[in-house]
Amino acid sequence: MVRFHTPSEAAAYLAPILDRPVEPCETELAPGIVLQMAALPLSGGAFVNSYTITWRHPARAALCFADPPISAPDLARGSESVVTTTGGFFFLADYCRHRPRALSLNLAIRDCRVSSLPVADQDALVNRDGALSVIAVPAQGELTLEQRPFRWAGSRTQHEADCYAYGNANSVILHQPDVRTGKARIFQESSRFTPEITCSRWSDVGFMARPDGHFAAVSRQDRGQLDVFRHDLVLRCPRTLAREGAHLEVHTIGPLSLAGSIEAAISVGPSLSYPDLARHPLNDDRSLGSFPLLAERPATRLVFYRTTDGAQHLCLLDGRPGSDAFPGVTLAETVALVHSRGPLAAGCFLDSGHTSKIAVRRNGAFATYGNRHYLQWPGEADSSFVWTPDQGRPSASFIALHSR
Repeated sequence: MVRFHTPSEAAAYLAPILDRPVEPCETELAPGIVLQMAALPLSGGAFVNSYTITWRHPARAALCFADPPISAPDLARGSESVVTTTGGFFFLADYCRHRPRALSLNLAIRDCRVSSLPVADQDALVNRDGALSVIAVPAQGELTLEQRPFRWAGSRTQHEADCYAYGNANSVILHQPDVRTGKARIFQESSRFTPEITCSRWSDVGFMARPDGHFAAVSRQDRGQLDVFRHDLVLRCPRTLAREGAHLEVHTIGPLSLAGSIEAAISVGPSLSYPDLARHPLNDDRSLGSFPLLAERPATRLVFYRTTDGAQHLCLLDGRPGSDAFPGVTLAETVALVHSRGPLAAGCFLDSGHTSKIAVRRNGAFATYGNRHYLQWPGEADSSFVWTPDQGRPSASFIALHSR
């Protein structure tokens, strides 16, 4: 652990340590799980370090969740996973007074139960029987409220429905200049409340999850302004059905049936096959911040993809922000590098940038890859920037691989 007064002081110290090509190697971590490391050339004499995990049967994948967020190495140490990587988008703010009950943004299915309904259309990483797949999930589906069937839709969509879902992805995060850190994420507190209701047709109802995976209504507001963060699910529904104690059951989320074999799912994206990433809706998603998520700049990128031979892969393309020699990769470079590795069946970007991390268990010890430049920002009790190369940023969702 090393402490610095400023990020520029840290960058000067870390550059000669981190800006080095990794030695190429290939290692079998466990039956069906292989780690490949290589330094790949980029234009202008730069390079990117590539860490790729490839797995086949009998290896199995799992989607894991943490509340409060923890680092990938800490999660790995408490489990039997061979590989643990950071996963999908989650609520992240440097300054906020409250946090949502479900941290994973938009869709979250955990242990076969809905933790968060999506409020916007988005790709999802879905786990069925230990295999991952990328599925486009529109924020709409079917539910029963008081045993009556209804169509629901996300409140940030234009889908026609009988009721509309609000969740943590209705939050607004603004990037603002910060004297100490350069940029800070500021949560707009008003965005955790539902919009005002101006007619007598609708009411907002807040639900809490029950042990059986269904939901029970615990609060009602006829004028809106219901606190989304205090509930597991919030619906704007017909006032005639809005009452505390009402029973709700979600049946479908886009193409996903909750009666099927889905073990877990998280919102991710975009898909590696999206035709124009610069125009992707995630760029305007204010729950991810006011800075365009997919701006064409070099950064650390973490992707999942499946090749046509049936193998599944997690690839972290690493870099250090501000480095001329080791800057990371752009979105276009990421897609090109993945496609150069063989015919692609499907793939998606995971939560990238400073969050990306891989933790590997090998011979009883742990090794971590990616974002070794990461600095813990100053807190109230400590004004230093702390270099934590093995820990990295805490996250709320993860992908874990097991040998059987």
